[in-house]
Amino acid sequence: MLDSSTHLLEQPVLLAGHSRTVSDLNQEPDHRTKPQGSASVTTPIDAINKCIRDIEQASLAAVGQSLPSRDDISLEALQEQLTSAVQEIGHLIDPISTAARGEAAQLGHKVTQLASYFEPLIVASVGLASKLTDHQQQMNILDQTKTLSESALQMLYAAKEGGGNPKAAHTHDAIAEAAQLMKEAVDDIMVTLNEAASEGGMVGGMVESIAEAIGRLDEGTPPEPDGSFVDYQTTMVKFSKAIAITAQEMMTKSVTCPEELGGLASQVTVDYSQLAHQGRLAASTAEPEEVGTDLPYHVPTHSF
Repeated sequence: MLDSSTHLLEQPVLLAGHSRTVSDLNQEPDHRTKPQGSASVTTPIDAINKCIRDIEQASLAAVGQSLPSRDDISLEALQEQLTSAVQEIGHLIDPISTAARGEAAQLGHKVTQLASYFEPLIVASVGLASKLTDHQQQMNILDQTKTLSESALQMLYAAKEGGGNPKAAHTHDAIAEAAQLMKEAVDDIMVTLNEAASEGGMVGGMVESIAEAIGRLDEGTPPEPDGSFVDYQTTMVKFSKAIAITAQEMMTKSVTCPEELGGLASQVTVDYSQLAHQGRLAASTAEPEEVGTDLPYHVPTHSF
């Protein structure tokens, strides 16, 4: 049990293994001899299954309080690595959902891309947990990482069933449900990470997350939105109101309960990232085109 956990914490071996994993994952099936869609999901499923086994071994070590600490890297660096991996995974949820329901040629590439982030996710999660002194926080990070991995596995199984076939309508509800579970898992772990950053005085991660969301507003719209402009506009209004309410609460708590500011700041970070993402989706579905071009600039950035 401990050998497996220790292996996760040995960076040179880890990087070599990760390189092989990514290399293997990038070897897409030859679509001339194998069907597109379903077949290309098998290798990523195997990769994420392995990651789940690894996080389970680390969790067992943590329960026994025998998880060896990573001494070759700082807590802040591990937190940044984990945050980056979670965000990249989150950004792939909608593209995979879209591909699984009607873009067989894109499905293999998208799921391979998703799977490539999971070994770095597990490594950073185990490393971060190993450096936390609070046992409950340690277990929260590991449990939420496992939940995210399991939700991704469910998403890949649903995507494999759909195979990118628009006529396989009986699979589309399962794909949508799996996507929603993944989004919730991403949000949960981001809240935990941001709260830990705030409690430790490390607000850089939250600032960086907001800055990245702002930067993405200038990147153009994400491909193939699967909702309507009204859907995205409604969601933008919801997140904008949530941010305004939380900001007002932060002003009050700064005087009455400053110890609660970390959690509130974390929630603003998560909500703003969602607002920016929905703004890009809204821009891609807006009519006339001029409205879509201007829309991202109406997502507030001056307060950050």
